[in-house]
Amino acid sequence: MGLLVAAFAEGTTGYLSADTLAAFTDAFQSISVDVNSMIKVALPIGLGIMGLFLAVRLGIRFFRSIAS
Repeated sequence: MGLLVAAFAEGTTGYLSADTLAAFTDAFQSISVDVNSMIKVALPIGLGIMGLFLAVRLGIRFFRSIAS
């Protein structure tokens, strides 16, 4: 698979033109930047919510162990 991609990147095959390959590469790089931006926004929020639920769960377990 890597050899095939390298062949496309060099423009040695007749399957894709250099312009098509450049447009395809730019599109995926743009998607990558957008996804990374969304992760940077969502990750701290998700970790905060997960931490809250984990703290409640561990607190309940702790108080149950003390009560019994």
